[in-house]
Amino acid sequence: MARGKGAGAGRPRAWDKKYPKLTDQVAIDAEWQEIADAEDERKALAPGVPVDKISTIIDDADGVNTKFAAIILATREIAKNADRSNIETLYDCLEQYLRFCIEHNVRITNAGAYSACGIDRQTVYHWATGSWRGDDPRYKQFAIFIRTVCDEYREMLMAEGKIHPVIGIWWQKNYDGFRDNPMDVVDTGDDDAKLTSAEIAAKYADLED
Repeated sequence: MARGKGAGAGRPRAWDKKYPKLTDQVAIDAEWQEIADAEDERKALAPGVPVDKISTIIDDADGVNTKFAAIILATREIAKNADRSNIETLYDCLEQYLRFCIEHNVRITNAGAYSACGIDRQTVYHWATGSWRGDDPRYKQFAIFIRTVCDEYREMLMAEGKIHPVIGIWWQKNYDGFRDNPMDVVDTGDDDAKLTSAEIAAKYADLED
């Protein structure tokens, strides 16, 4: 964004009120340029739309911000029925979350499923490993179950090409405990290992004497 001619040209009218003690012209120019650059980036997302009407979230024109906020509120509402001391309520909350996703055409996510059950990723991890609630196997079973549900759904998305494989793999590594298993190839430096039995016999024929 061009500032125009003269110091302070193009600045917001509330600039002086916002920075009454900022007298360093260099600092003022630098901070204003940051604001100008940010506005340019936001304008590029939606040409012709006033800056104050542009969301910082891409693709907000179809109301995704509203949709996502509503989903978050819905999962919090479901979680009100969760009681960690009663494992059955967690299964019930998970089922409610899945039915909510069906009714409102919402994609299942780990964070959403966990939130609807009143737990988080760390809790699921510790329950699954037995480091928390290790004296009650039902919590480990539930943690494995909820992760398997999300994993199964995600695999279907990947199989149908609904999400990029890289994103799916990232999900699996960060939520499902998947990891790469590279093959270790050991080179002994023994060239004979690559020879046939006939070639080895011919190579060492002179040693028989």
